[in-house]
Amino acid sequence: MRALAKKDSVILVNTILLPINILEDFTKPLSLSFRLFGNILADELVVVVLVSLVPLVVPIPVMFLGLFTSGIQALIFATLAAAYIGESMEGHH
Repeated sequence: MRALAKKDSVILVNTILLPINILEDFTKPLSLSFRLFGNILADELVVVVLVSLVPLVVPIPVMFLGLFTSGIQALIFATLAAAYIGESMEGHH
């Protein structure tokens, strides 16, 4: 009798937490996308402002810095995406 009550309580808790678990699966990639978009946009805005202020010399090193940071962002994005995919696959085994 107790096992049946315990099973019912587990089913109830899983039913309540199901929308939260589904939402969690969608928010991780969405947050990664927003983070990557924000970093790319910030880099482009810095270059645009510097080009408007000092047109010839200063934007060139900032553009190279942008290339460097873009590479780092790609590495971080790929690492976090792989970690999230690995974490989601771990629950199915």
